[in-house]
Amino acid sequence: MSDQLTASGSASGPGLVSALPAERDWAPQQPGAEPDDRLMLQSILNETFNQYIFTRVDNILKLAGTNDAGYSKTVSKVGAILDRLLALAGELEGQYPELLELVMDFESFTALESGQSAEIAYKQGLRDCSQIHQEFMTFLQQR
Repeated sequence: MSDQLTASGSASGPGLVSALPAERDWAPQQPGAEPDDRLMLQSILNETFNQYIFTRVDNILKLAGTNDAGYSKTVSKVGAILDRLLALAGELEGQYPELLELVMDFESFTALESGQSAEIAYKQGLRDCSQIHQEFMTFLQQR
């Protein structure tokens, strides 16, 4: 399945991965650049990197929805349960007026949490890939 996921036409492969350190560790080293310029550059690069991650994770999950039967089944079950909860909240609106809002909030925050966890895992995967590449190269140089 991983071959299918990376075939989405995303921008870059190992070159991008190995060139990007963990964003919290990154500080541009440009001689003569003002500290404010470096901070602005770092901010722009972080924002661009985060947008790339968001878009890539979204593409991966869309592909997984069509290429991974287990994930697709889970997504369908979640949608069906949400529909049932919304219908029940609508029926009980007179008794529990806050229930519909709670269900909607729960759905929103669950989706947000799921997206954030996917982005965190993807970023860690990029870091791991870079580290594995470095360790592999060190191993090859020692032989």
